[in-house]
Amino acid sequence: MVHLFKPTSYRGGAAMAVGATLAWKIVSFANALLVALYFGADRATDVYFYLIMATGFGLTFLQRMNAAAVIPEAMTLDAQTTGGGRPLLNGFLYFYLLITLALGAAGIFFPVKVMEALSLFSIEELVRERNLLTWSFWMFGLQLLTAYLIAVLEMYRRFASSLFTPLNALLPLACLVLLGRTEGIVSMVYGFVAANAVQIIVFLWILKKELSWNFFLQPKRPSHVFVKNLISNQLIELANIAAGVLPLYLLSGLSAGLVSALNYAKQLAESPTEILTLRVTNVSKIQLTESAAKNDTNQLNADFLSTLHFLLFLLTPLAVFTAFYAPEIVTLFFKRGEFDAQDVRQAAAFLRPLLGLMLFMGPILMQNNVVAAGRKLKEFLPYALSGIVLFIVLTPPSVRAWGAFAFPYVQVGCCFVGLYLNYLFFSKYCPYISYGPSLRRAARLLAVNVIALFPSAVYAFFGAGTNPFVTVLIGGVIFLAGLFWLTRRSGDWDDFLRQLFERV
Repeated sequence: MVHLFKPTSYRGGAAMAVGATLAWKIVSFANALLVALYFGADRATDVYFYLIMATGFGLTFLQRMNAAAVIPEAMTLDAQTTGGGRPLLNGFLYFYLLITLALGAAGIFFPVKVMEALSLFSIEELVRERNLLTWSFWMFGLQLLTAYLIAVLEMYRRFASSLFTPLNALLPLACLVLLGRTEGIVSMVYGFVAANAVQIIVFLWILKKELSWNFFLQPKRPSHVFVKNLISNQLIELANIAAGVLPLYLLSGLSAGLVSALNYAKQLAESPTEILTLRVTNVSKIQLTESAAKNDTNQLNADFLSTLHFLLFLLTPLAVFTAFYAPEIVTLFFKRGEFDAQDVRQAAAFLRPLLGLMLFMGPILMQNNVVAAGRKLKEFLPYALSGIVLFIVLTPPSVRAWGAFAFPYVQVGCCFVGLYLNYLFFSKYCPYISYGPSLRRAARLLAVNVIALFPSAVYAFFGAGTNPFVTVLIGGVIFLAGLFWLTRRSGDWDDFLRQLFERV
């Protein structure tokens, strides 16, 4: 096994991560289909999906701390002295171990009280799902530790850690198939706990055997710059957590099935982000950090532009096509068993604006990578907080006025505001980044995709039948044919092929 964990190039690392995540997501879709088949969208699934999404926000909160502050600081210390970043990394390893134990204790002794404070579910519903709550706390703690160990391994270019990603879907699937009918939906959580426990054991072993890690190096007092960047980043992420949990909190007090419908829509909308965007940007972040450490701003800008175009070339067609065919695609994936027509309508209503958010993730994450690479988190704080606070302020009245499906549209609007705020920041602190041209190129690519969709839309309105599979298939062929012709003429296809070959 150890030979898999030799240092890997950025291109190879990105390809490996995307491939492993694709395998994980395919199995995750099988999980989602089985959950929809077995349990549909009711109050029990609402509690389960609420926990999954809430822990996902918490996981993202600390993953971004790792990526934006901890890993760049450790890389800087390693560049100054061989192994100089390891005491810092050990300190955060101890930190995550303590969090895991604390979460496990909370799950054992007072899970219902915690969830009562964090949701609008009734006490009776939470008591009924106490076992699910207890195991979810352990799952969350182990996920945090796993994510941190992956970040450390990737810092040392051990990108093969991503090969274990499919376990996060395979073991829950096995538990669901074996135990789902008797244990209920908590069987999925058993699988998540087992998958993370396996990964933690393997990753700790790899650190020891491959990197000769000394787990007893005493942490040193971090620098003032690091502390300021860490606090600034986590204030931004804390606001992001509040913005993410707020809609869930509001939905948990509305009619049954809405939280589940949101999750099913997220399964579709966030798959490209999880498979492609996060993996590519995570690897790119390390590359950008190295260029920033060398003060090579020309290379940093070139990598920023090429990676962003590569992502948007793949993401934009998915967003445009799936948004138009949202009801057919939701029906195709989920409408069976306990998942009925009402569930389809609700999931499709969430899916369309969520695809807009998926499209924004490429530019936003790449811009955040530049901020982290340049260690400008403290300066970025007021710009980032402004857009997040705007969303938090607008969401409750929007949901009250227009219903549960309003909040993702509010979030899309706030993303536009965020891009303008980032423009002001980059103009002042990172003028070497071609910010304006990157957005103009993204807008042109979006226009090309919308034009390519027009013949497919004509077919959908006037020629499609009632079979959703046939409708999506024929509409997709028409769309891709038009898109290929247009991107060949615009030059985007040639640019994409060049960037693809550079990453293979």
